Amino acid sequence: MYRFSVYYQQLSQRLGNVTVRDLYDSDRHDERLRSLKRITVWLATFYFSYTLVDINLLPDITLRSVLLRGLIVGPPTIMLFAYYQRSVSIRRKELAGVCQACLGTLVWCAVLLGSNDPNVLNYFYAGLVFFLVLTIVITPPFEYSLYGSLFVFACLYTTIWFLEGANARYVLHHLSVGMPVLVLSLMANYRFSAESLRLYLEKVSVEQLREELAARNAELERISCIDPLTDLANRRALALRAKALKRNVSASRRVAIILIDVDNFKAYNDYYGHNEGDSCLCAVANALRSACDTNDVVCRYGGEEFLVLHPNETSSFKSSLLLAESIRQYVIDIAIPHQPTNGIVSVSVGVCCGSLDGSTSLQTLIKSADEALYQAKREGRNRVCHNIHSATCPPLAPGETMNPL
Repeated sequence: MYRFSVYYQQLSQRLGNVTVRDLYDSDRHDERLRSLKRITVWLATFYFSYTLVDINLLPDITLRSVLLRGLIVGPPTIMLFAYYQRSVSIRRKELAGVCQACLGTLVWCAVLLGSNDPNVLNYFYAGLVFFLVLTIVITPPFEYSLYGSLFVFACLYTTIWFLEGANARYVLHHLSVGMPVLVLSLMANYRFSAESLRLYLEKVSVEQLREELAARNAELERISCIDPLTDLANRRALALRAKALKRNVSASRRVAIILIDVDNFKAYNDYYGHNEGDSCLCAVANALRSACDTNDVVCRYGGEEFLVLHPNETSSFKSSLLLAESIRQYVIDIAIPHQPTNGIVSVSVGVCCGSLDGSTSLQTLIKSADEALYQAKREGRNRVCHNIHSATCPPLAPGETMNPL
């Protein structure tokens, strides 16, 4: 009884907005319907072919068997296959199959009631097959199997009293076989139903764990590519993007590396403290986001240094310099006070344009941009300088510097 109640408690549990029963029926609809169709074909063939057995064992019911099986059971069987095609739940289709089996039992009992042959008592034991059909062969949900079996039980043991030659002794003998068949077949059906549900719930649990694991892995992947202070990309994200560009053989893979360093940041950090220093870096990071396009990789390269990887396939070297100048101006526009220099926070920017190919690595381009950055530092900070690393990006002029406007 406890296991019985647990089975129905599991069916009534909710997974999101639906119950386990609804999800179980929906997910396994096609599989159960294919099985139900095959079994219905086999049972229908078996049932109607047994008309020959009726005729052979009980010749006096020949006409009665043909008419009742053909006219009463035949049309509903055809309608049953049509019902299987409708867009209703699989449980309703299985219930229809159980009802058809019950109708077949009722007609079979009616056929045998027309016989006066004493052999009918031996043949009547075949009625126990209907229990097996409703429990083990069709394997409907347990409650349908139970209700159908009780209906068949009522039909058989009501009919048995009206058979030619039946008496109490015969009924007891029949019950001694019928009751175990009924109980054991119901137990088999229940075990099958409970085991199928258990396996399904395990599958759902595994799928949920897999989805949760995939989501956590995706989140870990995202976190591993983000700087925790500024929420910009980090060096790992930069390397992954560079590899992707390098593998993209359909493009020229030209890029601009824009290296940004906050001017006099150590003095700022010492004067205002680390909390204000972190706030300053976050403000500069926001300025970089505003200045750059969605295709650009904006990352915190280390300490007070930032780097922008700017794909340059369709734009000119001048546009990369203009982007670098825009970055410098955005930082100026936020006007963060810098008391140690009696001014505001500014940045120095180094730009390098080149191609990511077999002969040129990302680190080579970064080194060239770093050289341009130090040139900007030497020339007084708060400015943009460039360095050419590839003939694919024509220079403006040797050693040209973009000075503050």
